[in-house]
Amino acid sequence: MIAQSPWRRDPELIEKQERIDRELERFLGEASPGVGALPRDVSEILRFIHGHLFDSALNVTAVRQRCGLRNNNVSTRFRSVVGLGLREYIEILRLNAAERLLRCGGLEVYLVAMAVGYDHQETFCRAFQRQFGRTPSEQRLAALAPMREDVKTSCKETMSTHLDPERDIKVSR
Repeated sequence: MIAQSPWRRDPELIEKQERIDRELERFLGEASPGVGALPRDVSEILRFIHGHLFDSALNVTAVRQRCGLRNNNVSTRFRSVVGLGLREYIEILRLNAAERLLRCGGLEVYLVAMAVGYDHQETFCRAFQRQFGRTPSEQRLAALAPMREDVKTSCKETMSTHLDPERDIKVSR
């Protein structure tokens, strides 16, 4: 019998994974394309991509193989209908999902990278910066800034109501 990994029992990690799963489900629900009026082959590709978006093995080759497509004309057709190439489309969706997860706060960059289908954090960070003009860590900190300001404001209000400088601070002369 294989011993269960201690990471699987970590309540904090389990809670983060559940938050990630919920947020990615919402993202997929909002990002699902309307495929009704599109050509059949492009609709099939879009359904496959959205069904496997966060699988790290998803790439152009996998899409072509799973959808039974053999030629490069499909990529050209996809680009003409959707406005992006297959690789760019997959990358942009993944990075938008990652940006959303980072805005939620409290998630480490490596967890976000793995959750959206990147095997390597460095590759994810380069792609994220190329897309958004800042690193995932900068995005994460920017998302935390409003929370920090709320805490600072709350602390200042508490201090001002409980501390009377005239009464509580003795000035030595």
